[in-house]
Parts: sequence; C-alpha cells; structure tokens
Amino acid sequence: MRRKIIFLDIDGVLQPFESKERFKNLVLDHRGYTICKPELYEFLERKLNIDYRQYHPFDVAAVYYDWDKTAIALLKVVLDYAHAQIVLSSDWRIDGFNRMKDFFAMYGLDKYFIDVTNFYSNIDEGFILKHEAEYKEKNGINSYFSDRSIEILEWLNRNPDVKNWVAIDDRPLTGLGKHFVNTESSLKEEHVVKCLKILKKP
Repeated sequence: MRRKIIFLDIDGVLQPFESKERFKNLVLDHRGYTICKPELYEFLERKLNIDYRQYHPFDVAAVYYDWDKTAIALLKVVLDYAHAQIVLSSDWRIDGFNRMKDFFAMYGLDKYFIDVTNFYSNIDEGFILKHEAEYKEKNGINSYFSDRSIEILEWLNRNPDVKNWVAIDDRPLTGLGKHFVNTESSLKEEHVVKCLKILKKP
C-alpha cells in the first residue's frame, strides 16, 4: 500500500488560539517555579509511563488542556479511514521528534507519527531557489511561496514514493495547490471531507 501523509500543523488546527485553559492549571512549586499540577504528572506517568516533567510545563499543559478533543477525534477519522501517517510541519517540531511523540501519546496519535519536516534554514539553497523560480514563473513575479510549503516539498522530494498527501494548516500555504486544507481555529468536519477527498484520489 502506498504511504499517505498528513503534514500537520498544531496551532489553529488542534489547538485553537482562543483556548487558554492551560494557564488555569499551572501552579508554583516550593522553589517558586511554574509547573503543571503534580496530579497531572502522576496521572500521565501511570497511564503512559512517560515523565512529562522533562518538558516545559506550558507545553505539557497546552497539550493536555488546550488541544481540542473534537479536532483530535476528527483527525483520527482521517488517519484511520485513509490509512495515513503524520509528518509534523508545525513550529512545535523545534524541540525534536521524541518530544512530540510523547505529546501525541496523550491522545494515541503517536502510532501515526513518523517524521518532521526540515526547517527552511536547513534546506539546500539550490532546492529553494529552483522551486521559488518555478512558482514565480507560473504565477507572476510578485507571487509569494511560503517557507512552510518549501519545507513540505523538500520532505516530499526526499520521499518520492509518497503521492497521496495533504497539508493541514491555518496559515495560507501557497504553492501546494489542491493538496492544502486551510483551517481557521481548529479542524472541523468540512475539513475532514476535503482531506479525505484529497487522500483517497489515486
């Protein structure tokens, strides 16, 4: 079976910008440092055998309290129905694959998670110039090719077996054509329909 990939953003897709529950669930420890409530750490360690104290408490609390549970359920529908996998294209990848795998584990998404895209600053300049020139020639000299689009295309260039893919993001990712699904605050049912249509095409 050919691999099907979802290039996934987090903020504005799984985490609505207006959700601020994490701030209500942070406390100060005996040293005056901000941490998650001890009972959350204990619960997660019992459930997943992962010590989340190693990660920034704001991030742990954001994942647990602010990621939209409906959006997560809808993402799982796309992943399961299309037999797709996750490649993280969000800025959340900045601290590495293992950290995000642990965060995804809170919702059982870790089994779908296989990779992260390279950051724009780490991509070969020749690759960038080639694609930007092609895009401007096709769409006009003032056309803007977004950095995240380049990051996604570079991953696809390194994985030529992947033909069925979709990028889900709240940013306007130019240059991805019909492979792009734009959210505003979080993943909704109409986005699921679009994603499945894209991923199920031969």
